[in-house]
Amino acid sequence: MNPHYGQATNQQQMQPPGVMNSVQWTHYDDLRNIYGLDGNGNPRTLFDNVGVQYGLKALTDGDITPAEFLKLNSQIGGWKHPNDMVQEGFPFLGNEEDVMADPSVFDPWSSRNMRLSPDGISPAPRTEGDLLAINAAYESGMVFDGQLNMPVIDWRHYLEEVLDMHNSHQSFSARQRIRNRMGDSDNQVIWFTDTRPTDLTDPDEPRPREEFDQTWMALEVLHEWLMNIRANPEDGIAGNKPDAAVDSCFETNGDLIAEGENVWDGILDSSPAGACTTQFPTHTTSRMIAGGPIEGSIFKCTLKPVSTALTDGTYGSWNPTTEQVAELNAIFPQGVCDYGQPDQGRPGG
Repeated sequence: MNPHYGQATNQQQMQPPGVMNSVQWTHYDDLRNIYGLDGNGNPRTLFDNVGVQYGLKALTDGDITPAEFLKLNSQIGGWKHPNDMVQEGFPFLGNEEDVMADPSVFDPWSSRNMRLSPDGISPAPRTEGDLLAINAAYESGMVFDGQLNMPVIDWRHYLEEVLDMHNSHQSFSARQRIRNRMGDSDNQVIWFTDTRPTDLTDPDEPRPREEFDQTWMALEVLHEWLMNIRANPEDGIAGNKPDAAVDSCFETNGDLIAEGENVWDGILDSSPAGACTTQFPTHTTSRMIAGGPIEGSIFKCTLKPVSTALTDGTYGSWNPTTEQVAELNAIFPQGVCDYGQPDQGRPGG
């Protein structure tokens, strides 16, 4: 998101001299022909967290207190617009010696590019996405809407132990999108391979231990699947599944742990956890804890007044005091997310 991030030393070394400084290396600039330009000639942006109630499920589950919930949402703020962003500091750039000499270069979690509370007390401003950009993301096909007209084996290494960016819930996010669009997910198969325990000998770069590579196994199953479709097109994709094209999970050495239609139960439904679900805990995201759907399909939520949220069960058993209600209204002057409604930027939403 930061057009200045490409000036980091390790990025410079990968490109011809001067290239990184002359190009706006952001997602938005990559797709400016899709998102369009704002009044300043800069690409419109998608990111929006207006009305997002971070930690809502933790509050209703009793894992955090109302005071913690209010403080979190008051102080979390949002990201600055790329136009307003500045160069990253340490730890993205520089070293420990730089921080000791000048503490101002310390930039935890890119805090200098956040919209923070001006005094540490008043609510930090949130970030608002551009509805035209969000609409364009859907219209252009940049958002996977669940239409799946091919056989897919979604195979991933299980890396939750090291908080890897390839988090396992994404397989089921895709599955829910497919079900929303097509009514079922018969064209998608999910395989997980265990990578625990991970190798943490290098704390700066933890890597999974050596694991069985299921690539060729998956390709063989897909080849059989495609050949079946070629021979019997009238049976469709789901009707031509080979026996091995079934939800499964595997040990690190490739040995099968479990397979079948119910091995991932309990993730997208209320059924008891399946054998693979139990073996491979799937974590959530901050948006899911805020009440958003697992498919991550809402860029800009539809808003409802705080007064409505106070009476419709949004806060569970929490009955805020008059002072707490006033604080909620100060944090969310435009209202809070109603995830039962469609994305504000979705065509026809």
